[in-house]
Amino acid sequence: MQHLEIERKFLLKAMPDKEPSEVVNIYQWYWKNKKGIWERARSWESNTKGIKWIHTVKKTISKGVNMEDEHEITQEEFDLFTQRCVLPKEDSRFISKERWIYPIEGSDLYWEVDKFDSGHHLIVAEIEIPKKTFKITMPSFIKDKFLMEVTGIKQFSNRNLSNKVNIK
Repeated sequence: MQHLEIERKFLLKAMPDKEPSEVVNIYQWYWKNKKGIWERARSWESNTKGIKWIHTVKKTISKGVNMEDEHEITQEEFDLFTQRCVLPKEDSRFISKERWIYPIEGSDLYWEVDKFDSGHHLIVAEIEIPKKTFKITMPSFIKDKFLMEVTGIKQFSNRNLSNKVNIK
C-alpha cells in the first residue's frame, strides 16, 4: 500500500525510563535493484503481536517526508529477499534494532524509540504525524533523554546506519 510518511526524528542519550506497551525486534535487509532503487525487507518480531515480514520502497519527497510503498510479505518471500542480499556483487545492507512503542493516549499516534546495536549504539525516537504542520508534544519520558532533532539528516536514516553485507 502506498502512502505519504511524515515523521520527526530525535536523537536520545538513553532509552526512556518508562516501560513500553510493546517491544519489537527488527531485522532489516536493504537491496539496490537494477533500477538503482533501494528496497527493504523487514522481519518484525513483536512481544505482543507475533512476527510479520514487510517489504518497503521509500522515495524522499522533502525533509522528513517520504512516499512509502509498503506491504506484508510471506516468510518465504522474506527469505528469498535476504538470500539475494548475500549474493556476491549485490549492493546490500543489513541492520537490526530493538523498538519500544508508546501509544499516545486519545489518538492513533505513537512514539517509537529505536535502539541500534549494529556497531552504532544509537537511540532514536520518532513519531509519524498526519501533516508537516502538526504540533508535537514531546512526553517527559522522551524529553528527559532528548539530545537533538535529526529529522531529515541523512546520516540518521536506517539505511545509512546499516552495514554493508560483506561476502568472503
